[in-house]
Amino acid sequence: MCTVIYIPKKDDGFLFATSRDEHKDRPIAEPPAWHQTENGPLFYPKDPVGGGSWIAVNNQYTLCILNGAFEPHKHQPPYRQSRGLIPLHFLEYTDVQDFLENYLFEGLEPFTFLIIDNKNLHEVRWDQNQKIHHRKYDKTKSQLWASAPLYNREMLEMRKKWFAEFLNKHQSISCSDVLNFYLKCGNGDSHSGLMIDRENGVKTVSISCVEKADENTQFHYRADRKTRSAFL
Repeated sequence: MCTVIYIPKKDDGFLFATSRDEHKDRPIAEPPAWHQTENGPLFYPKDPVGGGSWIAVNNQYTLCILNGAFEPHKHQPPYRQSRGLIPLHFLEYTDVQDFLENYLFEGLEPFTFLIIDNKNLHEVRWDQNQKIHHRKYDKTKSQLWASAPLYNREMLEMRKKWFAEFLNKHQSISCSDVLNFYLKCGNGDSHSGLMIDRENGVKTVSISCVEKADENTQFHYRADRKTRSAFL
């Protein structure tokens, strides 16, 4: 699933957005809402199948899961749990290092986990060889990721090109601009574009955008051609 973008704003603010690509027969996700986990509240849209989410936010963290690591992998169930539970489980740990050292990665399908806190932008990948890869990004620079099982290297580079063009055209970017990036930019192709609708039934079903500025956080969620927004 998903194409993810990160755009820094002034005073440590940022925009963070992700599309969700799923099979059309998968039950529709519940709209974003506050959920009380064992380790504190999280705001997220809930996947009724796995019980977790692909994006979750609280006052300290913005968390996002992408299917796959670096390369497409062979789906080999059974797996221990849904990858969408990882953002919920993350709150059990004091910080990223504690998570890396103590979380049980074995038995999970490959994934990319993005963690944004007040100081850093972390990327954690669990690959098909059962190896953990941790990287810290410069939080002052824009970034883009795409799900490896759905988008090959050529499609990833296309997305990076579209994203660079989008950034060059906008002096100041809002979540509304970001939504338009997903909806209107790219090549318009139903297989390789930013909004897919493939013959195998996989399609883009929603777009989420988190906007952090000063002490305020907004969550914008577009699904079924409707956009809803919430202050957190």
